[in-house]
Amino acid sequence: MRDVAQSPLSLQMSRGSAAELVRSILPILYGVDERPPRAAATKHYHPEATFQDPLITVKGLESIRRLVYVNRTFLSDCRIVFGDVAETLRPDGSHVVLADVTCTLVFKHFLAWRPWQLLVGDSFTYQAVHKVVLDEDLKVTAHEEHYSLRSVLDAVPVGRMLYALLRKVDSGCTSDFGYTLNQYISGDRTIRTVL
Repeated sequence: MRDVAQSPLSLQMSRGSAAELVRSILPILYGVDERPPRAAATKHYHPEATFQDPLITVKGLESIRRLVYVNRTFLSDCRIVFGDVAETLRPDGSHVVLADVTCTLVFKHFLAWRPWQLLVGDSFTYQAVHKVVLDEDLKVTAHEEHYSLRSVLDAVPVGRMLYALLRKVDSGCTSDFGYTLNQYISGDRTIRTVL
């Protein structure tokens, strides 16, 4: 985040800015309509680009191109609404764009998928921040999507109930709890008590 505060660009000064590019390609990459996301990825991503979110990390254009079709498999609609979008220029000439988005996912009605939808609903909305790094040629070299577990749990009816229950059970819960739980999940069995 420190590198983002170095030198803000005025969007009026920079025609065809990196921020405008990110605003135009995110709906294509995440969308499920007729626009071709693989072509957008090929056009705007560097061959050695990386993509990362809290669940997965992929490297290389072909891996990113495969990833963009996951939404089309399970979703009938994906709507992205932009909040704040900030663009900065690093000393090396690369651009960093931070885009605050609200994403609404609408699930397809698969017979096998239906029990999941009964738990989470036909759609859910979550907040995310995309950090997109572009080189001097405005090719994406790194793309990170950050979202909080709480925003995802708040969007899911069962998640809201579980979250409320956990808060009642352990009202003295601190951030150490999350760190300890992550250590346990990652295989550190020296931790005997998780709750």
